[in-house]
Amino acid sequence: MLEDFCYAHFSSLGRGFMKLYKGIENDMEAANMRLHPEVYLSIIGFVVYLVTNVSAVMAIFLVLNLFPIFLPLPLMVPIIIMPPVVVMLIGAVIPKAMASNKISGLKNEIPYASMYLSVMTSGGLTPYASLLRLRDTELLPKLKNEIGRIERIILSSGMDPVSAMAKAAKTLGLKEYKELLLGYASTMRTGGDVLHYLYSQTESMFKRMAIRIKAMGDRMAMLMEGYTIIAILGTLGIYMIFIVSLSFPQFQAMPPEMFFFFSYVLLPGVSIAFLYFADSMQINYPISQWKTYLALVAAIPAGLFMASQTVLPYFGVTLFKVPFISDIPVILRDLLSLKEGTEPAMGLAISLVALSLPMFISENHFSENEKGVLDGVTNFLRDLVENRKTGLSPEKSIQSLADRDYGKFSKFLKLMSAEISWGIPLRQIFDDFKTRVKNWICLVNLYLLIDTIEVGGGTEESLEILAEFAEETRELEIERRSQLAPLFLVPYMGAGILTITTLMLLQLFTNMSIIGGTMIATKELTKMLVTPLILHSFILGIVTGKIVSGRVSAGFKHAIVLIIVSIAGIYLAINMTL
Repeated sequence: MLEDFCYAHFSSLGRGFMKLYKGIENDMEAANMRLHPEVYLSIIGFVVYLVTNVSAVMAIFLVLNLFPIFLPLPLMVPIIIMPPVVVMLIGAVIPKAMASNKISGLKNEIPYASMYLSVMTSGGLTPYASLLRLRDTELLPKLKNEIGRIERIILSSGMDPVSAMAKAAKTLGLKEYKELLLGYASTMRTGGDVLHYLYSQTESMFKRMAIRIKAMGDRMAMLMEGYTIIAILGTLGIYMIFIVSLSFPQFQAMPPEMFFFFSYVLLPGVSIAFLYFADSMQINYPISQWKTYLALVAAIPAGLFMASQTVLPYFGVTLFKVPFISDIPVILRDLLSLKEGTEPAMGLAISLVALSLPMFISENHFSENEKGVLDGVTNFLRDLVENRKTGLSPEKSIQSLADRDYGKFSKFLKLMSAEISWGIPLRQIFDDFKTRVKNWICLVNLYLLIDTIEVGGGTEESLEILAEFAEETRELEIERRSQLAPLFLVPYMGAGILTITTLMLLQLFTNMSIIGGTMIATKELTKMLVTPLILHSFILGIVTGKIVSGRVSAGFKHAIVLIIVSIAGIYLAINMTL
């Protein structure tokens, strides 16, 4: 085992790092890393030892001129020193990063866990026993790991459950988690009303989540503004420099290779960075609909085929040629009365639309279906409470509601009613529903319903609490969508302005070159400058979808529209300047 080897031979380094890394034991405990701190730091010491030796060997080779490059001494020193230092920093950051990721996930799960505890406690179960039941579900993965940590504290220290929960809450730096568990521990010790405390705490958490969603809308707006400045205004400014440089080769300050790096490497890299920022700043649920992306996998061959026929031949790469398909860019160019050099841009637009269209259809189908199911589940829970008040059992109440219209949820409810009549256990019914629906909020609500019925018989009070929180959750989702929906307007306007301005500047400098007696390759310059604009619009749509909807899959719809906006911009710019 690597751990045994490293601890046996590098434990001295591990103990030395223990003095250097203050607080790493708490970070590892919060991150739920199942390694002793000295063992983990011994592994870091082993990696530092390897990297140091490799760096030293490279430095010796450079000193002896065994490599076909020469580096002065000031540059050789970092080659030896920096790699081990970087490894040491990474070793210190890993537990903190894992703990931070865990805290971020728990922050989203805790309100629903508190809701679960409230419902279960109203059914007669203690909060700790309710937590133990959550070990069997994958709906709250971060909390599930935290429950395992609480159990290890109990087994290793002999603490009572209440004290162990209090200790676990103090170790993890999450305010909501501390308030929930420490408040519960205090209420239990003082003999207070645990159910009232949990209920009020859950209400408070949902109110704070609503505030978080509003704040997230503001952050996403700022992120969209920042991305617009870089992706639209920054790109436009750099495009102007390249247009001037490429239009007057005798004053060329920017070679074509640099433009290629800027258009096809740097800009996509910046967009990927903003995708990461958007993902880290949004509220992400543990379960998502991954089947949407099967359409992308199926569309990739079509997109690559279209690119091989309509884009690559214009850059001197011809793999094979299919009649008519390879002529589509020329047909579009003539149809729109565009100038020569725009053919690869038209071809790239066709290729990216072929890639995006199946994803747009798939995303639209799954998102509309999930939204309909969520609305149906929320309305169903409210009607279930009213039916339960008439004296019907929970199972009979479910069956009596099967004929009502709950939109997209109706077909699932009819199937549940049939399975109940066949004597299938409720847990198995829920597992079957979970394989068909991937909306996390729907699954949490129905999981709570099933557990409520199993534990407390589905009392009116329990179901009333569940219905109230389900309605609050739906309102939060509506608030979330309304906060982010207007943000898509900015990139739409930006893409049009970028395309039109670029083409008009290109036409202006082309005319200036002709008037000045300088001949430039207008066709080649148009091909070089216009083609990346289509790719940039496509990527802009993907980032917009992620920022606005929280899903990359939603960006393909915006990508298609932005590609059309760019083509319209090319058409307007060329025809206005003819």
